[in-house]
Amino acid sequence: MYQAIWGMEGLPGIDLETRLDAALDQIVAAGFDGVGVSLARSDRAEAVARGVRERGKGFEAMGFVRAREDVARAIDRAESLGAHHLSLQIMTRLDRVGEAVALLESFEAEAARATIPVYYETHRGRLTNDLLFTCRILDALPELRLTGDLSHYPVAHEMPLPVPAGDLGRISKVLNHCWAFHGRVSGAHQIQLPFTAPQHQGWLAQHRAWWREGFASWITRSPEGGELTFMPELGPPHYAMTDANGGELGDRWTEALSLMEMARETWALALSDAADIARPCRGQIG
Repeated sequence: MYQAIWGMEGLPGIDLETRLDAALDQIVAAGFDGVGVSLARSDRAEAVARGVRERGKGFEAMGFVRAREDVARAIDRAESLGAHHLSLQIMTRLDRVGEAVALLESFEAEAARATIPVYYETHRGRLTNDLLFTCRILDALPELRLTGDLSHYPVAHEMPLPVPAGDLGRISKVLNHCWAFHGRVSGAHQIQLPFTAPQHQGWLAQHRAWWREGFASWITRSPEGGELTFMPELGPPHYAMTDANGGELGDRWTEALSLMEMARETWALALSDAADIARPCRGQIG
């Protein structure tokens, strides 16, 4: 279980610029096993990596890439900092599936020499923006490994509840390629719902069902000793919804703790599901 450093920005009592150690202490004390941090700010990434290492924890490195040379730099940086794995957002947007496949093949050729796992995050505004397009990529590259941030697809496709069967099938295809997860509850019109509100319980239930399905899928295909990471990624405004005065409608820290507990509860359910699907699990969730 990781907590996003980005998700700590703007929280009461948190100052990532001058009191990063205090923020890391709060994350560890709450029961998280590590953090997720962007490589975009080199100084912060280095400080976070050093801080989690001192606390005996791990971290997910997150990079933003457009070309193979960007992937190479991200891998080198993540490895030098001691990341558990690298999750990449592909900033290049292409019109044709064949072009996307060719780009990803070049990325995968670079990732083949990495000593840590390299995954590609599902995200709006990226190569994986469109769910149908992403599924066609997966048909062409069945070994591709994803970081599943499913929250982007209900918004990008304006999915209703109940989610149509076709979209459920496409999400299942994505889940069967997920090797890490980012946790956030979205709906048809907002990327980050305050999920404690009664009117958002349907979307909370849907996301929990997707996580359960994805966890069970991972268990059936994980290598011996594999580790699955789940990271609540509740961002500050404008991800977080606000009132007329700019105040956040939800409590991001409390909700991150709730997502951590939900993920662990969901993992226990997925273990049972996976036992019915295939072999016993030999891995663990952090």
